[in-house]
Amino acid sequence: MKKYLIYTLLIWWSFSTAWGQNSIQENDWQTIYLQGMKYKDASSNKKALQLLEKAYELHPSDSIMRDIASVYYDRGVYRKSINISQSLLNKDSLEADLVLIAKSHEKLNNADSALVYEKIIAKKNIENANNIINLAKNYEDREMLDSALVVLDDFCLYDDENMAVNGLKAYLLYQTGEYEESLEEYRKLRIAGDNSTTTNYYMGLAYARVDSLQESYDCLKIAARKDRYKNQYILAQYGIVASKLNGNEQEGVNIISQAIEKILPDETLMWSLYNTRANANIRIFKFEDAIDDYKRSLTYKPDRLTDIYHIAYLYTIIHDRANADRHFKMFINNAQKSANPDRYKRWIEAAEGYLKRSKEEHFFQGDDENLKDF
Repeated sequence: MKKYLIYTLLIWWSFSTAWGQNSIQENDWQTIYLQGMKYKDASSNKKALQLLEKAYELHPSDSIMRDIASVYYDRGVYRKSINISQSLLNKDSLEADLVLIAKSHEKLNNADSALVYEKIIAKKNIENANNIINLAKNYEDREMLDSALVVLDDFCLYDDENMAVNGLKAYLLYQTGEYEESLEEYRKLRIAGDNSTTTNYYMGLAYARVDSLQESYDCLKIAARKDRYKNQYILAQYGIVASKLNGNEQEGVNIISQAIEKILPDETLMWSLYNTRANANIRIFKFEDAIDDYKRSLTYKPDRLTDIYHIAYLYTIIHDRANADRHFKMFINNAQKSANPDRYKRWIEAAEGYLKRSKEEHFFQGDDENLKDF
């Protein structure tokens, strides 16, 4: 009987101890909170949210609410993340609350609201690089490039070595036409180790804008190589610059040809590429190829009447008088019917002069068949 009583007491003690531990576990907000944060760190957001909300019920605090707002953001429930973070705002609000609200508005494409909070964050902490970049890009989207550059300059007063900020600054300086300043920033990026496709591409464009064609060629060639010759726009600019450098015309022709094969239907760019390739072919005395390029360019811009004139003139070089006559007449006819004939006055006079001489040559050669066309 005594042994039975001792055994019964041991069983009761073990059950009461287990019950007590479970009770403590269920009401221990710190343990529940830490478990929730472990799930959050493991991106198990739904389980994390359940535990964090339970911890908040047991121990309401702004800190736990911030973590809950963060989990909602991670789950893509941005409106709830905003609502919770806004409920925590006051004059001494943590920067993290403002950042989460701004990021959530960005995700919801509420650019105006995001801009409001990004400006507040910048005022509180100009050294927050991610916020400064988002704010500058938000200004860029509104075509407020000067405002974007101002906030980037303000950041650089505290930290002028952040490559992401400096890269954006260099790009925006290029977009505003400040090519020399843009190049200065890009050169700093190169010294800092940035040899990316994007940096070389825009550096090449900036050099072209200031007529430093060799430097432009070098940068664009690197950009094309790093991109494995896939991007049609990089190839287009690389080819255009190469075609303007003495001794690189054939390379320019080849690269432009690659760009044309890849290019999306962009009439202005296609016209420019064919036109540039025509000029390069002229410089290396491939006149028939140049004629073909001018004809192709006209399919994109039929109103570029000077291209017709160039075709006619090239036919005179290869001694194809019949086609030269036909294209000079086509040019004169279209130019005189255009909205502004005076614009083409010099070319019309030159074409008429050629046709007059051609008619005389046909006459003296007894070429009655072609004389009928005059």
